[in-house]
Amino acid sequence: MSQKTKRWLRVFAVAALMIVLPVAVFYPFAGSIVDTVRDFGTMSPAGAFFATIAVLLLDGVMAIPHGLVGALAAAALSWPLAFAATWLGLMAASCVSYALGRFAGRPLARRAVGKDDLEIAEQRADGVSAWLLFATRPVPVLGEVLLVAAGIARYPFRRFVLAVGGANTILSIGYTGIGQYFGALDTGNIALIAGVGVPLLGAIGYGMAVLLMRTGKP
Repeated sequence: MSQKTKRWLRVFAVAALMIVLPVAVFYPFAGSIVDTVRDFGTMSPAGAFFATIAVLLLDGVMAIPHGLVGALAAAALSWPLAFAATWLGLMAASCVSYALGRFAGRPLARRAVGKDDLEIAEQRADGVSAWLLFATRPVPVLGEVLLVAAGIARYPFRRFVLAVGGANTILSIGYTGIGQYFGALDTGNIALIAGVGVPLLGAIGYGMAVLLMRTGKP
């Protein structure tokens, strides 16, 4: 295994740790969060709008099924409001993950990777394609870990926002479209398609893209 590969594996390991620790802290509150999501339909439009943003914001520090949240928001709100709330929540969570890596993960990474290797990772992060962040956003766990890793490596924030913002736009359209199609009464299909189907398609799509890029190399 090359030194470059080892360096990035250590960065990703620290990023994964930064995801696991908050999840462990917030896990006892998971039941209350799920109940809040299920109650979107009983809230006022303003209440459902801000509750959607607040719940999705927690995705920055714990594993929130954002597909399910976005879809149920669309079942409780008009599509424009549901889309706006879902996008704002996803973007806020993405920026929290980036900040978590940049301001909390870097001290850990400096110890795990070493100051010199971390500086090299930062320099090479400029050359990392924004496509990687865009394509992995819907992939469970991997998408969240890469957001934190981008912060650790000080990935250019403007490129980060553009890549993740584009991905979150597509996801918001998809999640809220599912909610609008099935409606508030068909929560079973909403949970299955938005919570499982969309992330699975994202993982398959990313895997195929990686495979095509590898086979295309001489």
